[in-house]
Amino acid sequence: MKKFVLYISLFFLVLMGCKKKAVEPEVPQQKTVILSGSVFESVTGWPIDSAVIKVTGITPQVVTYTDSVGRYRVSFEVEAEINVNVIAFKEGYEPDTVVVLAVPGRTVNVPGLFLKRTAPETPTSGEAASIVLISQTAKNIGVKGSGSVETAQMIFEVQDSSGRPVDLAHSVEVSFKIGSGPGGGEFIYPPKARTDAKGRVTANIVSGTKAGVVQVVAESNVGSKTIKSLPVVIVIHGGLPDSAHFSIAPEKLNFPGYNVFGLRNRITAYVGDKYGNPVKPGTAVYFTTTGGIIEGSALTNEQGQGSVNLISAEPRPVHPVLGPGYAVITATTADENQRTIKAETIVLFSGIPQITVEPTNFDIPNLGSQVFNYTVSDQNGNPLAGGTTIRVTIDGKDIRALGDLDITLPDTRDRSWTRFSFAIQDTTSDIVERPVLIRISTSGPNGSATVNISGKVR
Repeated sequence: MKKFVLYISLFFLVLMGCKKKAVEPEVPQQKTVILSGSVFESVTGWPIDSAVIKVTGITPQVVTYTDSVGRYRVSFEVEAEINVNVIAFKEGYEPDTVVVLAVPGRTVNVPGLFLKRTAPETPTSGEAASIVLISQTAKNIGVKGSGSVETAQMIFEVQDSSGRPVDLAHSVEVSFKIGSGPGGGEFIYPPKARTDAKGRVTANIVSGTKAGVVQVVAESNVGSKTIKSLPVVIVIHGGLPDSAHFSIAPEKLNFPGYNVFGLRNRITAYVGDKYGNPVKPGTAVYFTTTGGIIEGSALTNEQGQGSVNLISAEPRPVHPVLGPGYAVITATTADENQRTIKAETIVLFSGIPQITVEPTNFDIPNLGSQVFNYTVSDQNGNPLAGGTTIRVTIDGKDIRALGDLDITLPDTRDRSWTRFSFAIQDTTSDIVERPVLIRISTSGPNGSATVNISGKVR
């Protein structure tokens, strides 16, 4: 039995040995290595384009260039893992190198390469020949205590005859002075300074208590000559509003807006600071009126003035003391303590012309005379607008007229400009009764009116 089992085992071994052995396919070995990376400027971190990338440590060496965003990608073949040098360089920069392990069949991300710019050779300057303003922090500053910026910094550069900044070997001392100014205590600090390695000096102008224009000049003595900058102009604006320097005025004290709507009258606020300077531009002023309507606000200009339009409309004004036609215009703003301050003015809205005269009939004796009193006003008894003309014409023989015969009204709110008078006188001793016709007429912005009266002279 044991022999039988042994024979069977030998049979199967021989049978298996007679079968053809299976051959597995041969896998080709990967030899290509891909290197990928970027090149940057060492100070700014900006990518560098067109930099040369050289891979050494392999044969042959491989060269490529970075693209517009500083990236590169290069491939080559190796038989086995190997350390290679990746070198980046470009004209005007110091090169940078990194060592990476090149593995066949792999893409290797190369650490960033950083190129440092080589310092250009600094040319030597000549002797100082001119002074120019390089920059200034502000063209406008505020007076002392205004709450605005009170200091402006100026940087000047001293240059040689070729326009190059003077170097330290040709450094000069520069003095600063105020060529002209408002005289409110403004000053320059420091009064003098020496140029640095870039040929530059810095000065500060500090405002005083007065607004105005300041001219700053930088100058330096170079040998036997003096070089100067062009004047640097800086405007000093005023501070915040002050109640003692706040006023308001209309363009017209009297305008014919009681019966005619839509007429405009310019109202201007004049705003100064506690030193009497115009306030800083852009100061807000608010307006209200007791008659018609008014534009609500205005911003002051360089002269501290802000204007709006008063427009004739309802309501027709009634003043508690002066009566119908008189409107109160109020301007308000805030002072340095955030308190509301105000200024007021009165504007007359005049109406339709009316004429009255006394007496309305007359009989003048031989060589006698007669005085006539007449009024020209609107329906409220107020004066007519400025520019109104009043004329008295007399048609008669051998008489003479004296008094208010030809008048042009000023721009006024005063009711005394409604009352006038004249006289006529018989100039002949002849006792002959003669008729006399008197015409009083007015014409102007408010309209026209005429009154005729008649009488006789003996």
